Amino acid sequence: MFKWLQERTSRKDAKPAVASLLYVTIGRTVEIDSMAYGLWPEDCLIEVDPPVMTIVAQGHADLGEGSHLHRFYPDEDHLLLQMQGGDGVDSDRVDEIMLWSYHDVRYPADEADWNRIKESIRQPKFILRDEEEDIHFDRAWFDTTPGPQDPITYWETVYDDRSGSESRRIYQTAMLFARRLSDEQDEFLLVNMEEPESGDRCISYMVGRPITQHQFKA
Repeated sequence: MFKWLQERTSRKDAKPAVASLLYVTIGRTVEIDSMAYGLWPEDCLIEVDPPVMTIVAQGHADLGEGSHLHRFYPDEDHLLLQMQGGDGVDSDRVDEIMLWSYHDVRYPADEADWNRIKESIRQPKFILRDEEEDIHFDRAWFDTTPGPQDPITYWETVYDDRSGSESRRIYQTAMLFARRLSDEQDEFLLVNMEEPESGDRCISYMVGRPITQHQFKA
């Protein structure tokens, strides 16, 4: 116990490697209130099962202008909890909370296939090819800009433990789309083209909706 107190005192001015926002960080569980998704309409694509998630990895991306992106990856690999706001160290401001579900993850066949997808997410409209039907989305980022628009790019550092000793970096090219559902609310589609420093490139298609901090507990 005394050794722990001494170590804590010696590191009191050091910034933690992994941030904690709204008590969410690696090793903790997050429970999504069933009321948060129980009333979502039938045409909603996002899946929440189970509602209790154990966070096993955590990502961080500095988006510039004082805005930081924090992603919390649970042991159920089809879900992702995302917060955007302060840096989680000097500032724990949270401006937005999103709950994402991985609708699909695809691997490009070759460079031409990769470039084709990159060009498709530059367009004002995007069609998500589903087994049963084609689902149409409109561009949510740069929605007032006509014609093609370049996606945003950023590096995400993903940590596997709180100390930050185990991490990996992924270069991401992303565009956000949206469609209006029967409840008159938007469902979002994030197309994320991921290029890890080591590993295969892939394209993640994530569908999500915003939630509030009162709709989950950690």
